[in-house]
Amino acid sequence: MDILKTNDQDPTRDALLEFYPEASDTASTSALLTPMIKSKLTDNRSGQVLEVRVNDPAARGDAEAWSCLSGNPLLKMVDDEEPILRFFVKKK
Repeated sequence: MDILKTNDQDPTRDALLEFYPEASDTASTSALLTPMIKSKLTDNRSGQVLEVRVNDPAARGDAEAWSCLSGNPLLKMVDDEEPILRFFVKKK
């Protein structure tokens, strides 16, 4: 999936997860982020959208891989506020 740097309308979110570890902690981001996404999605119903905001660029690949493995579609990724990456996951 390409990172979108666009003003296209974002999907309507039903929930928000913000994760901003300190710069020295970004190595552990991938180990913590995907379990946090999974946990947050359990609170949602099928079809609802979770917006995730994270300040680790490595989260891009983690989100794509997790989406493929979990079957929860990754609707959009936006890298518009350096260093913040936003992405939208739809619960299957």
